[in-house]
Amino acid sequence: MDQTQGHPEPGASELLAKYLRRPSVLLPLLGLVTFVVYSGSLSFDFVWDDWPQIVNSPIIRTWSNLPRAFGSDLWYHVARHQVYYRPLFVAWSMLNYTLFGLRPWGWHLGAVLLHVGAVVAVFWLVRRMGVEYWTAALAALIFALHPVHIEPVTWISAASDTMVTMFAALAFAAFLNGRDAERNPEPNPDKRKRTAWWMASLALLACALLTKEMAVMFSVLVAIYAWLHPTQQKASLGQRVLGAMLEAAPYASVTLAYVLLRKHALLHATGQFDPTHGMIDVARTLPLVLSIYLRQLLVPVGITGLYYTPYVTGAILSQVVTPVVALGSALVGLWYWNRREGNSTVAFAGLWLLVGLAPALYLRNFGNGDFVRDRYMYLPSIGFAILAAMALRRLPSIKGWSAQAGQGCAVLVLCGSYVCASIAQQVYWGNDLLVLVRGQSLYPGNPYAVAGLAKEYSQRGANDRAIELAESVVRDHPEYGYASLALAETYIQAGRFDVGRVMLQKALLTSPDYAKSETGMASIAGLYGRMGDFEPAFALCDQVLAKEPNLYSALYNCGNIHLIDGQYAEAERLLSHAIEVSPEQAAPKHFLGRALLQDGRNAEAQPYLLQAVAMDPKVWDYHYWLAQSLERNGNISGARAQYREALRLNPDSGEAKMRLTAMEGK
Repeated sequence: MDQTQGHPEPGASELLAKYLRRPSVLLPLLGLVTFVVYSGSLSFDFVWDDWPQIVNSPIIRTWSNLPRAFGSDLWYHVARHQVYYRPLFVAWSMLNYTLFGLRPWGWHLGAVLLHVGAVVAVFWLVRRMGVEYWTAALAALIFALHPVHIEPVTWISAASDTMVTMFAALAFAAFLNGRDAERNPEPNPDKRKRTAWWMASLALLACALLTKEMAVMFSVLVAIYAWLHPTQQKASLGQRVLGAMLEAAPYASVTLAYVLLRKHALLHATGQFDPTHGMIDVARTLPLVLSIYLRQLLVPVGITGLYYTPYVTGAILSQVVTPVVALGSALVGLWYWNRREGNSTVAFAGLWLLVGLAPALYLRNFGNGDFVRDRYMYLPSIGFAILAAMALRRLPSIKGWSAQAGQGCAVLVLCGSYVCASIAQQVYWGNDLLVLVRGQSLYPGNPYAVAGLAKEYSQRGANDRAIELAESVVRDHPEYGYASLALAETYIQAGRFDVGRVMLQKALLTSPDYAKSETGMASIAGLYGRMGDFEPAFALCDQVLAKEPNLYSALYNCGNIHLIDGQYAEAERLLSHAIEVSPEQAAPKHFLGRALLQDGRNAEAQPYLLQAVAMDPKVWDYHYWLAQSLERNGNISGARAQYREALRLNPDSGEAKMRLTAMEGK
């Protein structure tokens, strides 16, 4: 017999539970599930801020710039008012560049692996909080799959939120380990072990702070935990306050040191502060912002990177009273639940959620309407994951269903819906056009989305649609600083230089900060060059290249300006350097090929033109100029095929039609 009387062999579910009881089995499985859900992002392009922050960043190209990362703003080359001090994220970017160059799949792989690391850190943190094993596992699973995390996992530039969360979770778990060692009932606790955990916790907090500003509230979380869990069982009010302050003091000291270092590094930054809206506007808008975050946690649909929530100035009932009632109901529910539980886990998880989000609630530091971003919820959502896991584990038995069966079904339904929602909505981060179309369709009033979409259409040759969108931004959002610039770019791209020149001057007056940045100067130089205004274009090129000789956009734009002006040798020098800086980009290869072709060096030009078409076959003029090269080479059939492909991509190309017609008799 295979079993003894009274001791039947365990079933499959019992064996599975037995193996999953081991973290060495559970955590790799959690990591695998997480990776599979987000594996589709490996095919995504660089999008949105990835271009200035990664592709056009002069600092990540070499490790010798690492000290510079600790002494400057992350976006110092983009805008002078930015105050993003994130040197460890820059170091992570340097590592990615060393490993993958500018191949997007490698960067996306790194972002997904960071999310896997954060999931593991969350499991360890929740276990160290004393939460039961299966509840902690469920909390980690909810954290892994929740669609609100799409933005920081699939958008490379938001990976700093994943990093700061991983470091903060590890730091808090290490703090709890050190605390447990101190409270060890043994007569001779290992003081070295306790000290090691505390030092590790402080070091991990420093890493979190140097990754993103969201970690500044860490010492507050330590104080809250110490208040809720005093070292003495019957501590008085004064003892609890003093104990909380003492335990939080080392972490507050690390945070203060970070603030001083940050202030020194950003000494010349002007900061971003909205002078047109006071604290009354902030107070009216905060309930709406918080209710949107709560909605995204409970019903994660309509995910986008371009939410638009302007200051509340009217509709008090729907935009102030209703959110306040909803938030108040949630707080009352958590208070009642915490009392029913008889411990402080619910209270601490709820406070983690609120306190972790606090740095993102200073609305005056953001542009009007830019208050809600899913990435700001990444760190706070640990608290939500704990609450959701506890709620699922408290589901009672119902008629015909045991409590265990009901909980299992609820977990399957919830996680299944998360997986479906994540996969369906993460595709909108695949490229810039998808990001902007998604944002504009969900929030048509967002000027950033409309202006960005206008620029995207302009680059794809849809000039009429681009101008229509850009004009609507200028008309409907005159307060938006970059509206005039977006319209100027679309006019110039469409060849309407007279009106484009006027609008560009207006844009420089309304957004003077843009013209002071390195990327701004490079972009404006490119616009001047396209209009044939070579004197101001070359002046800006000299200025920006003197500051940043390895800035990709400056090399690329200024190389093209020399190409337009017929200075082929200088165009060749700058575009060759652009290729060295960003060898994965097709555009500099194409324009270098054009410079060589127009200089009468077709044999040297053709390999570059072929490479550009192979790297990005969707651009019509890549095919057109390759056809020109092939035609000069005597390859009539190849040239004809390329002209036809150019016409397929751009049916309005008169040049391609003319050349194809001329070749019909050959």
